[in-house]
Amino acid sequence: MALIDGNSFYCSCERVFDAKLETRSFGQRVTSKVEMEQAVASYATRLGEKLRRHGLATDHVTVFMHTSQFDDDEPQRNVSMTVDIPEATNDTLQLIKSARRAVDQLWRSGFRYSKAGIITQDLVAPPIPQLALFDGLNHERAARVMAAMDAANARFGRGTVVPAAIGTKVKWATKFEMRSPRYTTRWDELPKVI
Repeated sequence: MALIDGNSFYCSCERVFDAKLETRSFGQRVTSKVEMEQAVASYATRLGEKLRRHGLATDHVTVFMHTSQFDDDEPQRNVSMTVDIPEATNDTLQLIKSARRAVDQLWRSGFRYSKAGIITQDLVAPPIPQLALFDGLNHERAARVMAAMDAANARFGRGTVVPAAIGTKVKWATKFEMRSPRYTTRWDELPKVI
């Protein structure tokens, strides 16, 4: 936010939580459904972490995937799908299950996808979701599993404990070789004066 008048300049910067969006461009084009499922599962896992950290839940996710608009000689595709979840949740396993259902519906072979992501909105607090009549989720069990996973990741580093749906060999991960140093957010990247 910036306010400007003739006599002074005021600028304020703050980091705003955006639990609704988890997306990345791929480090290399994704051409197999398994890789796309792993990528979307990874994004759903990160979304679940954010939702739990902020005490929120969601009852639907939108999955999107698209090819690069800069690949003029390649066939183009840009698709998305929203999947409803029976009850609002921040359980990573339920988010992955819903996101993979969308990938199953959206996937078409013959395209080189450059980006995918998962979006949600209408976030609610977990204690007050409307319960489903059929196929109800076991909130107590899910909360214990997610708490254990979050505790292990907090203690030993993010990504220590992850769902198997993410896979072990990640070829599609974003590459960060050209990223500039993050002086304002990473202690280990601060310049050293000797």
